[in-house]
Amino acid sequence: MKRKLPIIYLAIAAFVAVAMELGVRAFFFGKYGTDSILVGSLPNFIAVILITLIFNVIKSGKKDATPIKMSLMGVAVMVFYEFVQPCIQGRTFDWFDIVASLLGGLFVFSLLSLGQTNK
Repeated sequence: MKRKLPIIYLAIAAFVAVAMELGVRAFFFGKYGTDSILVGSLPNFIAVILITLIFNVIKSGKKDATPIKMSLMGVAVMVFYEFVQPCIQGRTFDWFDIVASLLGGLFVFSLLSLGQTNK
């Protein structure tokens, strides 16, 4: 069960990410408008969860794979990406995306911490 729980979390997060790309996000933009902060930043929230869970699956069983380290790595990747976006054509920097990344990090930290207490 120790190895199975992070894989289950990863599968759920991947499903949500795919659903967002296949039209759920477009639906929400249509319903709430393209200036919706929540809908616009939701991919960053989900990306931190996905990245952290991928790190966790790869590193599971290793002593240095603590929930805080895994969460911070996921947040760092997305915050770095946000700061690099102005250098990418068609992309822009958005503070709300950084906030969403931090909230995603807190969420996945809580999820991983709960998973550790159930071992």
